[in-house]
Amino acid sequence: MLAAAILAWGLLAHPRDSQTTFDLLKHGRALSAADADKLEQRVKKKPDDEEARIQLLSYYAAPPDGADLSTVKAARLRHILWLVKKDPKDGLGLFHVSTGVYRLHCVGDSLADPEAFQRVSEMWLEQLRNNPESPDVRREAVDAIRFCSPDQAEPILAEAKDQAGLGRLYASAALGITGQSYLNGDPAGSDPAFRQRPFAAKARKILEEAQDRDLLVAAARTLLREGAILWADGKLDWDYTPLGNSLLARAKSAAPGAMELLTLPTALPASGERPPGTLRIAGNVQAEQIVQQVPPAYPRNARDAGIEGTVHLNVLIGPDGRILYVAADGGPAELIPASVEAVRQWQYKPTLLNGKPCYVQTRIDVSYRLPAR
Repeated sequence: MLAAAILAWGLLAHPRDSQTTFDLLKHGRALSAADADKLEQRVKKKPDDEEARIQLLSYYAAPPDGADLSTVKAARLRHILWLVKKDPKDGLGLFHVSTGVYRLHCVGDSLADPEAFQRVSEMWLEQLRNNPESPDVRREAVDAIRFCSPDQAEPILAEAKDQAGLGRLYASAALGITGQSYLNGDPAGSDPAFRQRPFAAKARKILEEAQDRDLLVAAARTLLREGAILWADGKLDWDYTPLGNSLLARAKSAAPGAMELLTLPTALPASGERPPGTLRIAGNVQAEQIVQQVPPAYPRNARDAGIEGTVHLNVLIGPDGRILYVAADGGPAELIPASVEAVRQWQYKPTLLNGKPCYVQTRIDVSYRLPAR
């Protein structure tokens, strides 16, 4: 049955939607060794068979117990190099979904390969030279090299004036992150040797003195959230919270409206207790979870002036379902205060991510209409 499903994927055409890409990744994780061999034969006959390559990348990112890792590494490298060469802007659609099957680390896990990392890095830098104006290629090139070669990533980000990218780079270097998970965007591990590199010392000094808004927000988020994940997973032995909280205080001062700063954990987590994640959910979907909805009052001055309209609000909901932050993003000024006051009192059912309550970013529209005369 699985073999038939594999053959069916070959009928698809790129570009594909995210759900189809997720389905391909799911099928890849379920492959047997025999299924993978069949897909490799398909690729030999048809090198541009993107669906087969996505499934194989997913399979090789989590090889079965007992697999020959040297064979797996060689196969991964072959498909990753093909992806970088053929589609550096979109990555067969993989760059736009939560997966890391196309990543390659220099150290830190059983699939890490310093020589292969060097080859992939050189190809990404070549693609960047060939596409100097492409922000997509720049972003993916930096992501590919930033953990093992931060000194090469820094001038690329500086030239592009990407302060947020620099904030992430410096915070990752301070934490000694070796790479991102092959399954998602979580940090895969931390290496004390990485934290002792000259670049890490330079990064910490820059972070201690930083004042740029975008750099501060990105660095605080990276240091506090990814540091908490690593600490909870038992992969970090350095207390990152003093530097992280210093960054957070400056970030809140520079960007008081950055709601993601409210989701950051400020203390070391207990072992195994990862910090709550954050989901972005459409307003009409999140509305189904309301358990308490206080109706807004129609301001008398607006009513008397005949003012109608809709107030658009950006909202952050806490893991307990309570409103943590509300900010207007449009609508008649006379109607905004009443909308904010009412929505602050709304209550939702907790939203679960991987079985645990999480933060939710959503939008709420509050409409005001005068009765017909």
